[in-house]
Amino acid sequence: MDNFGNPTITAANSTFFLTVPGLYDSPVKIEGYSTDAMVSGEAITPLVAEMGVDGHLSFGWTPTAKTITVTLAADSPSRQVMEDWVMYQDAKRESVLCNAEFCLPGIGRKYIGMRGGITSSPPMPGANKTLQPTAYTIQFEKWTPAVI
Repeated sequence: MDNFGNPTITAANSTFFLTVPGLYDSPVKIEGYSTDAMVSGEAITPLVAEMGVDGHLSFGWTPTAKTITVTLAADSPSRQVMEDWVMYQDAKRESVLCNAEFCLPGIGRKYIGMRGGITSSPPMPGANKTLQPTAYTIQFEKWTPAVI
């Protein structure tokens, strides 16, 4: 889809799919996001910069994990997907990795995540006056942008 002629800032038409081999072998759609948060990426540090005592600045590329946070409303049907993933991993007592695809039609981009592990999963939503959104953290080996 070529949307570069009329890009928009909406995330309302975005889609996020996860595949967890052995548990969800076909892509499962993640939905029911929080009011103010959906999917976000943490800044990476792809270069290390070191200033020598002689004033020479040296740079070196280093591999980095790509950290993505998915925030779901307390009543999201996709909470079950995340809980299933964590319980499956716990039962196997092994790392259970995923692949993902996040599409943002408003800017004509998609992001492909490879070899992602769920590294943070609260055991329940916060129970305040209303149930609170829950943020899940997935670290990917690769998170590659592409044109839709």
